[in-house]
Amino acid sequence: MIAMILDFNEIKKEDVLVAGGKGANLGEMTSAKINVPSGFVITADTYRDFLKVNGIDILIENGIKKSVDDERKLLNEAEHFRGKIKSGKFPEMLENAIREKYFNLGNNTRVAVRSSATAEDLPDASFAGQQETYLNVQGIESVLNAVRNCYASLWGNRAVSYRFHQGYDQTSVSIAVVIQEMIESEKSGVLFTVNPVNKKENEMQINASFGLGESVVSGRVTADSYIIDKSGKIAQVNIGSKETQIIYGDKETVEVAVSSDKRKTRALNDREILELMKCGLEIEKHYRMPMDIEWAIKNDIVYILQARAITTLKNSENDITCNDLIEKYTKGKKIKKDTREVMSFFLEKMPSAHRVLDFDYLMAINDQKVNILSEGGIILPRNPIIDDDGIQTFSDEGKRIGKNIFKFFNILKNMKDFEFCYKKCKDFMNIYETEIEEIKHLNFENMTLTECGNFLEESYALLQKLAYDRFKYALFPSVLNSKKFTKIIKKVNSNYSSFDFYWDLDNKTSVITNDVYTMACEIRKNEALKRAIISGDNFKELYKNYNDFKNITDEFMKDNGFKSDYNCYCLSAKTFLEDPDRLTNILRPILNENSNESKDIKDFSKLMESIEGIYGKKYQDIEKQIKYFRYFHVVREESQYLWETLFYYVRKCVKRINFILLGDENIEIGVANLFHKELLKAINRGNLNESDKEKINRRNEKFPLAVKVWEASKLLIFKTDGDALKGVSGSTGIAVGKVCLINSPKEFYKMKKGDILVCHLTDPEWTPLFKLASAVVADTGSALSHAAIVAREYNIPAVLGVGFATTKFKDGDTIQVDGNTGEVKGC
Repeated sequence: MIAMILDFNEIKKEDVLVAGGKGANLGEMTSAKINVPSGFVITADTYRDFLKVNGIDILIENGIKKSVDDERKLLNEAEHFRGKIKSGKFPEMLENAIREKYFNLGNNTRVAVRSSATAEDLPDASFAGQQETYLNVQGIESVLNAVRNCYASLWGNRAVSYRFHQGYDQTSVSIAVVIQEMIESEKSGVLFTVNPVNKKENEMQINASFGLGESVVSGRVTADSYIIDKSGKIAQVNIGSKETQIIYGDKETVEVAVSSDKRKTRALNDREILELMKCGLEIEKHYRMPMDIEWAIKNDIVYILQARAITTLKNSENDITCNDLIEKYTKGKKIKKDTREVMSFFLEKMPSAHRVLDFDYLMAINDQKVNILSEGGIILPRNPIIDDDGIQTFSDEGKRIGKNIFKFFNILKNMKDFEFCYKKCKDFMNIYETEIEEIKHLNFENMTLTECGNFLEESYALLQKLAYDRFKYALFPSVLNSKKFTKIIKKVNSNYSSFDFYWDLDNKTSVITNDVYTMACEIRKNEALKRAIISGDNFKELYKNYNDFKNITDEFMKDNGFKSDYNCYCLSAKTFLEDPDRLTNILRPILNENSNESKDIKDFSKLMESIEGIYGKKYQDIEKQIKYFRYFHVVREESQYLWETLFYYVRKCVKRINFILLGDENIEIGVANLFHKELLKAINRGNLNESDKEKINRRNEKFPLAVKVWEASKLLIFKTDGDALKGVSGSTGIAVGKVCLINSPKEFYKMKKGDILVCHLTDPEWTPLFKLASAVVADTGSALSHAAIVAREYNIPAVLGVGFATTKFKDGDTIQVDGNTGEVKGC
């Protein structure tokens, strides 16, 4: 007779069908005398008995028969199954056994109650993560409820839908439940027994933060990173920002801010690092393979919470340290000067390698410039380029003349007709705003695969049309005529350029900036709220605890919620709505300055008075042309906001597709590795065939190489000779100051008044930092990029497109930024 309940020390790794994947692994480590928190497993057969005693097994069998070929009916039946399971009663013998085992752990002990599906570790299935885990469960009644909820989660929509689309027998899967004492860890994290970056087998990597391990495993915080060789020498320490920690609350775990002083210190001391290294070596030796280990420390004792094989290590040609392989894509390429100039701006839109589906969405935008020029007989190569492995680099082909060259001057004439372009912009913006508004009412949660495919196809076409109209009737006319406007304005001030006509303009960047400063002014009226933001409280806590904050952020999100961190990444971007902590990151440095000053607005009306005084009778026509010129810039930003909004819903759609085809929403390692046409074919077919799966696996394996090749490809664009970095002048002037290196909005808190902002790129989210900065240096960009436009508004020097400022300089370095010559050098 198989036992209803087994202690961890009674279980081995072979017992997956009894204890599920998690339970078997915890039992294996306990048997190996590894310090695993105490616990037990309610076996999979016990789940089947529970169904039988409550008559739910017959209910499930009949329900599945009625809906075997209809997913919607099956999901409706599953909802019925879940209700019956949650209200079911445990057999008296089982309930008494659970009570006894729970009380043996201690009086009212906090435990984790985890689903452990019997299929989750099978090589051809991806069931892991589809069932529920409950943390900080306390009291026997709460434990029993959590066990029932784990049972019910086997019939959750995600799990049922995945089994349906993969053809698994819905009645063949079972579930065990792990009940394990929770460690109220002071520090926690993960350990890799092989360096996962350079694949060195003699090195380990430890990621660590404060509180419970959920914050590190889920990626909610930027944890410390320690590299240690297996002899015990600490080779590298990178202190993460560790913004928050997860701790016990009254009924569940809660996320709270970490103090600013604590964030700057190491989470682990040398003794703790060495102790973790010893544990890692012991576990690696036992399993005879590289391991990914979750750990916790309480009262100087190291506990091992989970260990699994590292599956991403490959000793093959995919090794990302293989320079020969990288050079295969870049060696011998000579990029022409005009291509380099265009691509240095483009790299602001594509700072890192894309997954292939993301690349297709980027090129849906970028290709429209090529298409427009082709209509006028100028043929440009598609740039950047991508191969079937998903490796991206630049083409060294030059431009050529095509058969449509005789149409060029007619197209040019239309682009110089501002009134014609103005009317076109007015018309298409109304159309696209209406279409995007309609998309907001779609229900992506319950879309069928066919409906998802239709949306994916229609949204892609919409993006192409939007980008085409934006470039042809707003951006190109502005660029082609910018010299004319520079000539006009230089009669007012020889240091001005055409971009100075954007003063006091209500474009999306200015709107967001002004809204942020308005918020800061309101927040300063509530001292407790202000202190909470500065000390690092996260958005969720602030929203829950302060009605003032809730009201002003609701208003901000309504107007600006779809603004994303990377506006040309469809799948990997995040909007304010998806990552609201971005907003608190922006507010923190502004509130630190303790001033209600808003941005100094240059007086556009006075500028126009000067223009009128200079040009006299010609003024009326010039004024109209300037109005159009300014409007094109508004269209440039508003149209971009439209496609950022569209991307938000494309992400919802792609997650739904991934869920239907692969059982989870992890698109990054799933369908994002199929090109747009490949994914549409799979959707039309109704499943992923062997070729699709091979491509997904191959491109996942090759992605580390794609990242390295893309970084190497930047050397084809940027010049790195000499001590000084040479780039593009974005805003004139010279400044000397200390570097503040900002890699992401999570580091905005570092910025102090007078620092020189050094970053990879900026977008509207970064605008408040310009008020604090004495100058700006960015790896990417051009005179048209966000950093240039905003730097000119704030009268600070900016040098852009320097390539590698973020790797050459570090925090505290003193540098000189020469916005007149476009040079940056150390002092």
